Amino acid sequence: MATKGVPIIVRDEKNVPVYLITGRWGLRQDAFTLYKIDGSYVAEIKQTTLGLFPRFDLYLGKQKVGSVKKMYGVWHQFQFVSDLNWIIMGDLMNHHYKIYHRTKTLLTMDKAILSDGDYYELAITYEQDAPICLLLSLILDHWSVRRDKSPIKRGFANPMYNT
Repeated sequence: MATKGVPIIVRDEKNVPVYLITGRWGLRQDAFTLYKIDGSYVAEIKQTTLGLFPRFDLYLGKQKVGSVKKMYGVWHQFQFVSDLNWIIMGDLMNHHYKIYHRTKTLLTMDKAILSDGDYYELAITYEQDAPICLLLSLILDHWSVRRDKSPIKRGFANPMYNT
């Protein structure tokens, strides 16, 4: 949904809306913008290059705080967030990611499948890192391997049997 420009509402552990994310990507200079639920601007992530290994710049307020670039990985993922000295490690198939700064875990991200849809559960260690972690989670979701549950969408029809 994020690539289609659909707004995303970020909720806390009590299901209270905290942030709103708007935007899209796919073209150079496309961006996602993070707002507090009252509408005040917080942070942004902008796509600066295209291709197989796109680059994104991170802004907190109007100040650039880092950038991240997709690196080659088949099943496991590894990125370095420059200027922040953060390391992102994850599993593309199982949608499990962690962000580290030195030996400290800043974010743990896992896919949660609920009756009303698929979500990501984020455990953010430090509240001041939440805006950047939220924006990085959009990239991780975008880069993850999608497995469509619908056999028709995968190109397989439901089998039919003659009795």
